[in-house]
Amino acid sequence: MKTITVLTQGNASSSKTWSNIPYYLVETLKQKGYKVNAVDVEVSGWGRFFYDKLFCRLLRHSFLPDTTYSFDRTMSFQRAANKRIEEAVIKFPETDLFISTSFSFLPSKYTDKPCALLCDWTYEYLISHFKGRSPDFFEKKGIAVQDSVIKKADYIFSLFPDVAEHMKRYYPKANISYLGNVINALPFDLDLPSLEQRLSSPRVAFVGLSKYKAGLESLMASINLLNSQGISVSLDVIGMASSDFSFEIPPYIRFHGYLEKSDKEQFKKYNSILKGALAFINTTPQWAGFSSSLEAMYYGLPIFTSKYRSFVETFGESIEFGDYSLNNKPDEISSFIQKLLSINKEEYVQLCSRARKMAEPFTWSAYVDKIISKIDLA
Repeated sequence: MKTITVLTQGNASSSKTWSNIPYYLVETLKQKGYKVNAVDVEVSGWGRFFYDKLFCRLLRHSFLPDTTYSFDRTMSFQRAANKRIEEAVIKFPETDLFISTSFSFLPSKYTDKPCALLCDWTYEYLISHFKGRSPDFFEKKGIAVQDSVIKKADYIFSLFPDVAEHMKRYYPKANISYLGNVINALPFDLDLPSLEQRLSSPRVAFVGLSKYKAGLESLMASINLLNSQGISVSLDVIGMASSDFSFEIPPYIRFHGYLEKSDKEQFKKYNSILKGALAFINTTPQWAGFSSSLEAMYYGLPIFTSKYRSFVETFGESIEFGDYSLNNKPDEISSFIQKLLSINKEEYVQLCSRARKMAEPFTWSAYVDKIISKIDLA
């Protein structure tokens, strides 16, 4: 039996850790017969308090209001995380492969066993792509720390095609691959005859944390617009709370907060919301939650999302399981919902079936097989 040690910043047994990815990675490896050691390298204490609560707060308040610098980007974090990683290497000498679910730490200096990085995007990409600017003085230090880790990895896997291509240009000597994305859901069969029931009591699903607030605000405005026109549509929001907004929330918009998938009751609610939703909508510009959209597609939900590069490169300039938002405006979103409500049951079921079909190649089982094949660990 091969042994794989997975390094995560957080508890890998909790679905709260990094969009559920460590959780599903570990569980899928176990299902495939691998012995898995899950190691939490999260660092707390005075170092984090000093940087995140004092130094970085002062930095943003007085000098660099847009800086993304934090304790996780410092050499102090590196030293503390490396201490835990070194302890893990000593504790699990039988390890055949180390997988780090971050581009910021790796055990390569403590072992000659293969070391792989699995993550979404680099710190440099976050600043250049999402912020659209050059890094500041402190961010450059954080990028340098991460660069030193990435250059030592034996295998590097990015979850997004455009990020992988960007990294290949930025790190021309590194072994970087894009193997596809993954659905953060356990396999289940879609009950096609029940899908038409979604049309009788239409409700839209939204899944996302506060960074997707711009998309949710437009979606809520569109739901208000439809109801003011006598079109009864409700909205279920997972990931945020009504207290995140200063205005009064109408009764047809329901907030459920963060639902923990490793908790049976919370997962039951999550599952019920997605299985019964008319559509999944997140039109946040630049990035609209690729993983949650992909999962919604697996549930057979038509998608209305912003036209960001990773989604377009994966599914095309036009999609047959929904549509792209061009401006994140309430009237545009309400038009999409009205269009869904105007089609007949057969057309709607076909739309749902196409969404599911496009998502099926992205199961965790298939993804882990690709990793193992790439590393030749089998």
